[in-house]
Amino acid sequence: MERRFGDAASIQYLDTSRQDVRDAHDEMIGRIHGESLIYPVTVIEGQPVYDGAVSYPAILRAIETRLAERQRA
Repeated sequence: MERRFGDAASIQYLDTSRQDVRDAHDEMIGRIHGESLIYPVTVIEGQPVYDGAVSYPAILRAIETRLAERQRA
């Protein structure tokens, strides 16, 4: 990730079985449950983009797309 995007992107894993994580991210967890998404859920800039599995290539493509959108804006 760092080799590809430098400081422009980072990955953070949040274990929602931990109470401190649930407390800190209760709004997103509520949204995930409200939308009936299946864990694990990949969230990019506050938007759930994938659920039910982790796909590293898909995450990289989504990040590339988001960074390209930023450059056009």
